[in-house]
Order: sequence, then C-alpha cells, then structure tokens
Amino acid sequence: MLILGLDPGSLRFGVGILEKDGRRFAYVHSETIKLKNGDFIARMQELWDRLDKLAADFPVDQAAMEEGFLGKNIRSMSQLSTVRGVAMAALLKRRLPLRLYAPRQVKLALTGYGNADKEQVAKMAVLVLGVQGRKLGLDESDALAVAYCHGVSGL
Repeated sequence: MLILGLDPGSLRFGVGILEKDGRRFAYVHSETIKLKNGDFIARMQELWDRLDKLAADFPVDQAAMEEGFLGKNIRSMSQLSTVRGVAMAALLKRRLPLRLYAPRQVKLALTGYGNADKEQVAKMAVLVLGVQGRKLGLDESDALAVAYCHGVSGL
C-alpha cells in the first residue's frame, strides 16, 4: 500500500510517499513543492497541478495531511487554510481516502516525543524509513512523518 503524506505550507509544501507492507515501511518518494512568491491564486493553481501530477505518477492508496495550528497572524492562518483546502480538493477529486493528524501526534508517532523539533523529525525519518543517498528537506521529512503516522495508526 502506498501512503501519501502532506505537510502544507503556502510557500513550501512537503510531500512524502511511503510503501507499507505489513509492519514494514519503505521510502518511495519525497519532495518540497516550492511555490513562487507572488500572486496567491497562481500559487494555488501551481499546487493543484503539482499534486494532480504526483497522484497520477504514483498510484497512492491513502493520504494523510497535517492539521493546521492556531497562530497569531490571521492572514497567514487564512492562507494556510486555503492551501489545505486546495490540497484536500485535489485528493478528493481522485477519491483518495484522507485523514488529518495533529502536529504533536505526527511527531510522537515517528520520534516518540510530541514536542520534537523539525531537525529531530528529519533525523528519525532517515533512520526509521531507511532513506539513503539523499538529504531530506525539513518539509519532506515532515510529510514522510505524516505518512508514517497514518501507517501506524491502524488505517
């Protein structure tokens, strides 16, 4: 089973794909979709197109996304909510089952510590998922952690 993990961001959007076979996980793909500064609507169109292509290239069975958290900047929170909505719509269009996970739950699943920082998540992603031959970006490792959290949550 292929699991797609998403770490939403309005400028950098993390994507990670894992294969789950029983209790074993294997790294398949990850990337950071870098959305250019500028018109927000154009960035959302680019995100939609990239997620649509990704879903076409990899026959994922299930998807998981990190939930947003409340911040002090209302504008940023509103934009992030829109980003998450665009990602959800792209997945729903393909009828992919989608679950949402709190950031603390994702960190706990991979690192054993719900307050782990991004660097700790990245180190554990490499160790637990056997990523070799490349350095993971922080958004990629967060997305892989989301996929892993989904995989161990009992589907």
